[in-house]
Amino acid sequence: MKIIKLNIITLFFISCSIIPPELEWEDVKSDHESVLNILGILSTDSLVSSFVKVHKSLNVQDNMDSLVLDTTNGIDFYRISKFVVVDAEVIVRQGSDEYHFEYSEIEMETGDTVGLGAYFYNGDDLNPLPGEVYSLSVTTPSGMNASGEVIIPPKPRLHKEEFPDTFKVNDIINIKWDVLSEHNQLLNIDNFLNLLWFLYNDYGFNYNYGNNPVPCGLQQQQFIYPGDTTWTFKKEWCSDNESSQSSWDEDLLLINLMSMDQNYYDFFIKYSQQGSEFSNLYIGSGGTGRNFGIEGGIGIFGSVGIDRHFIPILP
Repeated sequence: MKIIKLNIITLFFISCSIIPPELEWEDVKSDHESVLNILGILSTDSLVSSFVKVHKSLNVQDNMDSLVLDTTNGIDFYRISKFVVVDAEVIVRQGSDEYHFEYSEIEMETGDTVGLGAYFYNGDDLNPLPGEVYSLSVTTPSGMNASGEVIIPPKPRLHKEEFPDTFKVNDIINIKWDVLSEHNQLLNIDNFLNLLWFLYNDYGFNYNYGNNPVPCGLQQQQFIYPGDTTWTFKKEWCSDNESSQSSWDEDLLLINLMSMDQNYYDFFIKYSQQGSEFSNLYIGSGGTGRNFGIEGGIGIFGSVGIDRHFIPILP
């Protein structure tokens, strides 16, 4: 009996080691040359920072990450994605003015870094104005380089003087804004605490909304075509129950109107449905090879303007 068991075990291992010719492993290599993959957004809004994310494509034989030794607080090892470029020279120019962007990680309240690193300008004199032309220059120590150009879009303007002082959840609001004849806009509406709940839970802040479920029906989005000037907002029907209505106590209705340049529109809206990797902010790991406002690489160099208004919500 022991001999039979031994033979079965031996046969099992021998069988596992036999690989049919059509299933044998084969080393795969490519002659692909890495290109820079850039996401650069200039903002005219004081609450939204301008930033540039710099990634690069890799050969199929390259490792996706590398092991890094950190001795800032004892001895520690961590992995960093090779898609991310952290040592590039990133310069934004407007006329004779130069703005040098520096790489920085975005730290969460929990102390964790979630890969949201980007290049930011640390000064306070970068104030893009509508109609101005800005250029972008990205150069890496290995000799890779890319450039870009964008025209700053008009600033959106909500007609805040026509908004009510307070909002009841079953009210109807006619939202109006200045007409833009050549630029698209995006209207986003949400209750402020719901927005915080989304940000805290998705980015590690562990925000507690309370014992009540998150209220629904207020979060809406509307694409605004050139020439449009008004849209009617009302709470959508959803499975909210009476107990969750108290969650709106001391909450605010946030109305956010964003204008965008043609590069931003093409990248995130017009062509975004043709490939989810392409329109993802975490670019670099397999996006398609489109480029808008970028030369010598792929990605986007775009610009947005934002106007917002808060209305207290009455339960």
